[in-house]
Amino acid sequence: MVKNICMDLKKRKDLNLRLGNLILAIFLATVPTAITYGTLSIHGLNICRSLSSKVSDSQKIKEKCDESAWDTTKSYIILIGFFITLPTWMWFYLSVKKKEINVK
Repeated sequence: MVKNICMDLKKRKDLNLRLGNLILAIFLATVPTAITYGTLSIHGLNICRSLSSKVSDSQKIKEKCDESAWDTTKSYIILIGFFITLPTWMWFYLSVKKKEINVK
């Protein structure tokens, strides 16, 4: 009975550690995610500007291209955030877990 209580406490502590580190990782990943989002947006708009300078009736094409570039970048924001947050979270979790093992 005592063994089960200890195992439940360890599982609860591990869950709290994972959730806490995930919240921290999401918070810290917002800046690199925003930088990546901004960089991709600027890249898309630069492509549109380059395209509009090479064709006639460039105003309509530039407007549509700009709209498409923003829509495409917006569709990747979750994926960008995920791939930046996941390694950060794992790094935090594993480093804290390693410290716990070393202390014991």
